[in-house]
Amino acid sequence: MKFTSALSALALAAGLAACGPQTEAPSPDATVTETEAAEMPTVTQEPVPIEKADEASAWELTDFTPATNEIYCSFHAVNAESEPGPLLFMTEIAGVPAPGAIGLEGEPVPLKEVSKTDTEGTSTWLYANEARGLMVQLEVTEVGDGFEYKSYEGTIQVTQPESGRAVPFTGTCGV
Repeated sequence: MKFTSALSALALAAGLAACGPQTEAPSPDATVTETEAAEMPTVTQEPVPIEKADEASAWELTDFTPATNEIYCSFHAVNAESEPGPLLFMTEIAGVPAPGAIGLEGEPVPLKEVSKTDTEGTSTWLYANEARGLMVQLEVTEVGDGFEYKSYEGTIQVTQPESGRAVPFTGTCGV
């Protein structure tokens, strides 16, 4: 009976060893192979015509329905009661840097992160949609945190091709 137990233990150890060593996590500056890049989600930046683009209201942010439910950051307009209102901006969980989106005329507009800079407690986030010549600026201040999230408030506005109105927002980033 002991022979069978010893044989089972050796078979288990050999089986585990056959699985190979643990692979190390890639470093942030590691290059991505073509196969890995093909498997990563992408944000398409198709040009979408804006009706009445010459009017200032064309660059006003509007509520929109995200194209994904994999949301990491969601920032909402602040209404009169200081409660979260319509969704103005979101980022996805997947991707480094994570793709984002805003709503223009009720339609989601995909964005790519351009930069994030910190200055005296406030961060400036810049996102762009190159196909539409669109630049969006967020002035973000962290106002709290929880177990796996951070709360933010600030303003968001379209800055290019025309400057839109800065809209106050509140929201969170996290899971």
